[in-house]
Amino acid sequence: MKIAIVDDNPSEINRLSQSISLWAQQNGIVTETKPFDSGEAFSRSLSEDKYDIVFMDIILNGQNGIETARQLRHLTLETLLIFVTSSTEFMAQAFPCHAFDYVIKPCQDEQIHRILNEAMRALHKPVDYLDLNDDRLGGKLLLSDILYVYSDSNYCDIYTKKQLRKVRISFTELSQKLSGHPSFMVVGRGVIVNFDNTSHISGLDCVMTNGDKVPVSRRKIKETEQAFLNRQFSQLLAEGN
Repeated sequence: MKIAIVDDNPSEINRLSQSISLWAQQNGIVTETKPFDSGEAFSRSLSEDKYDIVFMDIILNGQNGIETARQLRHLTLETLLIFVTSSTEFMAQAFPCHAFDYVIKPCQDEQIHRILNEAMRALHKPVDYLDLNDDRLGGKLLLSDILYVYSDSNYCDIYTKKQLRKVRISFTELSQKLSGHPSFMVVGRGVIVNFDNTSHISGLDCVMTNGDKVPVSRRKIKETEQAFLNRQFSQLLAEGN
């Protein structure tokens, strides 16, 4: 779950980030929280990132929260918007921005956790993650962050959007963990790709969205091409609904 916090007060960002982290830990949910110290910085990020939830301070230096929320709503109505402020006087201006909720500072854990619980129900989608049983590296990994996997003896090298994670797990066990997720496929001996992070297939390679090329077994290339097309089609249907 991707969450943005827009506030020009570092202490408020820290307070809210800690509350979100506590809720995520208590509920076994993987979150990615991105802080922004201005409305302008958040607006610029919208060209590349999408967020499930945005906590937006209304009173900001420069572009205020209402103006920033209007820019967000121009792009999407799906993101849940929670206004955060020290005053109720801006509620009337906030409602046309389709706010999900309104929080008065100082934010309390109980209130934030209630809102996050309601947000999860409103989003109508589970957060899929891979449980690696590896507390040293952080036990859970968002499936949407995984690009591809290579087997390495008793380990698996899991390449994500941000880093390489070497995990002590057999390729067979990892394959079983991912077998229920239609975006993943074993495309060769000791190789798994995530079709949701695949740009296209060229020759005997899956070309990932970051430009990496992952080799496909010659005997599985036709099957891989068809599975990739099926996944793209199912995603288009889901977006249409």
